[in-house]
Amino acid sequence: MTRFPLTWPSSRCSLVALMTLFVASCASSTPAPSGAKSATGERDTAIVHEPCDKDSASAEKVDVNGDRTPDIIHVKKDGREVCRVVDLNLDGAIDAFIYYDATGAERRRESDFDRDGRADEIAHYERGVVVLKERETNFDDKLDTWDYYEGTRLVRRERDSDGDQIIDQWWQFNNPNDERCAVVATDQNADGKPDPAGVVDLCAESYGAPKPIAPPPSSAAPPAAGASAAGQPAAPASAAPAGSTPANAASQPAVTKGP
Repeated sequence: MTRFPLTWPSSRCSLVALMTLFVASCASSTPAPSGAKSATGERDTAIVHEPCDKDSASAEKVDVNGDRTPDIIHVKKDGREVCRVVDLNLDGAIDAFIYYDATGAERRRESDFDRDGRADEIAHYERGVVVLKERETNFDDKLDTWDYYEGTRLVRRERDSDGDQIIDQWWQFNNPNDERCAVVATDQNADGKPDPAGVVDLCAESYGAPKPIAPPPSSAAPPAAGASAAGQPAAPASAAPAGSTPANAASQPAVTKGP
């Protein structure tokens, strides 16, 4: 495997029918990685550095923090910048190599996120927009994850989870509003294809997605006949209107106020 140097001299450096269908349909809409070898999902997992001559005579070096160590190097050819070397956190170690096409748009970026001097991710761009990221996620210095983008959104992922250079996981990000949601197919019988029994929806109810909350009823149910809402005997069906005299009032003794 080819490693590339991400440091320069400095005192401080040192992721079945359903899944088969979506895999086939997505494959035609996004570019295949340059390392693809066969229809079974075999990949070249070597991390290969694209040359960027930071020591060329035409390179323009910029010292941002005044420590006499270049933090940005613009590498030019025929008066045009072809690549750039960047120390983003000003610690004396290279964090990224950035490459440009003939129009000046970014076409490739090699990034070292864990500061070990080797690339963890290689991003590919078309007209300055990312379309593919090849990633190393388990610290073995080999590519294991391929993320495909459409319109800057991650839409699918292929993974070699066991390091045998064969894709064994296929991810379909099916919710544009939640990047955590995906339908994941796995190859459990090692035939290089998604297994029908190995399909999981990460946002399905069985995987912890919250149930929708039922709206409250529009009105309360009427109380049962013969009982009030509070469970007490209901009032008579008809009652004398306010201010009227009861029918038996004449048989009642008159009440005389005292002097």
